[in-house]
Amino acid sequence: MHILRIFSHCNIIIYIVLQFIQRHSHLPALFHKVLTNPSATQRNQLSSKLLKLLKLINKDLQQFSNGPYLCGKQCTLADIYNFPIIERIVVVLSTYRNFFIPPSLSNLINWYDVMSDRPAIQLATADRSIESQNVYCYEKISRRQYLIEVYECYVRNEIKKFNELNNERGSPGVNVYRRECVGDDIDAPLRDISICEKKSVCEQSCTIC
Repeated sequence: MHILRIFSHCNIIIYIVLQFIQRHSHLPALFHKVLTNPSATQRNQLSSKLLKLLKLINKDLQQFSNGPYLCGKQCTLADIYNFPIIERIVVVLSTYRNFFIPPSLSNLINWYDVMSDRPAIQLATADRSIESQNVYCYEKISRRQYLIEVYECYVRNEIKKFNELNNERGSPGVNVYRRECVGDDIDAPLRDISICEKKSVCEQSCTIC
């Protein structure tokens, strides 16, 4: 009977994890669309949808008061699936699309902090290793600046140009695309300055209400 109870409990956890992943499965696509859509009007609409989904995740986290993770006390596939996208929302969308997770989503923020403190996550999100610097054409070393550099060509819809330039003349640590097409001032021409008409009442001056 004890074994059956354990088996039943495991099945319940697996079911909850799969349901959680399915419920928020369009998070990666929304991130990509907000980042790459060339229309400011459409980015407004997509940003609102993204915020709505983040609010849903925050609400779902309230169902598991006994644990800091998405499905309870244990870190599961649901956490591993969502963390990389949330990290990119925090780092990349804040840089290029002026999109911030508002402080009112405290459950989501606490979850992100707990995940960030896990040793395996810290290893995965550490600054670039010597091996990475000796293989890839990206120039930035810190994790945050590296992600911002990686997504430059996506924001500009110039992925093909990035590949062509770096395949032709790129080398480890030398990003030809950045040097010829971006330069040092990466934010000015790309940042959405005013998305939210209610900016004066926004939390932490975020652009999405």
